[in-house]
Amino acid sequence: MENITLLVDIKRNALDDGPGIRTLIFFKGCPLSCVWCQNPEAKSPNKELSFNKNICRECFACIEECNQNAIDLSYEFRIDRTKCNLCGRCIEVCPNSALKFVGQEYRIKDLVNIILKDRIFFQNSGGGVTLSGGEPLYHINYVKDLVKELKKEAIHICIETCGYYNREKFYELILPYLDLIYFDLKIFDSELHRKYCNVSNERILANFEDLIKKKSIKIVPRIPLIPKITDTQDNLSKLADYLKKLNVRKIILLSYNPLWISKSLMIGITPKYDYSEFLDKKNKERIKLIFSDFEINDF
Repeated sequence: MENITLLVDIKRNALDDGPGIRTLIFFKGCPLSCVWCQNPEAKSPNKELSFNKNICRECFACIEECNQNAIDLSYEFRIDRTKCNLCGRCIEVCPNSALKFVGQEYRIKDLVNIILKDRIFFQNSGGGVTLSGGEPLYHINYVKDLVKELKKEAIHICIETCGYYNREKFYELILPYLDLIYFDLKIFDSELHRKYCNVSNERILANFEDLIKKKSIKIVPRIPLIPKITDTQDNLSKLADYLKKLNVRKIILLSYNPLWISKSLMIGITPKYDYSEFLDKKNKERIKLIFSDFEINDF
């Protein structure tokens, strides 16, 4: 059976997710459900319908075309997803592309062909491919085949992971082909992690510690700075102490971006967390002090 999976996006000529010029692959589906997820459209492993009310001109062509009566102007999100069968007929008639599918199927060979278009940029900049999401290891069998093909082409491979994966399978199928791992550490307290991410962090921390001990690959922890959740003095201080004990000295701090909230609304989900401000200068300075013993990025 041919290996196919859903991707949310392919971003070429990226500069922020690994060394050099990179191609970012955003997988659809994640075992966590963080209330602040910056890519809410990548949470579900299933194809979804997105509606952007800001570019809709209300011509009502979609309503006339829908034979499931799933589009209703009086409905908060315009689409009743309990009725929608994802036939795509509304997308075809929308003149402004206000309606779109989230999630497109890709075969391995087609994805590799897209990636190889940028080989010259990888070579000249020391770049490569970064697997992101969602969670790429949610699709471990697909990723296994993908990284094998990329390594045949001598492509540098970075993976961004939430750390909630099957360790044995990861070591056997994926790790030998990787050059760099960005490993997310969000909340140190297990119960708070469960509250805000829907799972405890015990497996995540155990996987991180085991990877650090292996010393076979470069691992850089990333900490998202979510106001009043992960950026608290208590949480960041505990994470700093934890990383020091593991002799980790380089980290990446990820600034909060409130623009994700509109993406959540477009797929018919009201966010449980809706903090709408960017990280301010005062809090940035506070956070820099906590990690003063670390090599950190300009966040």
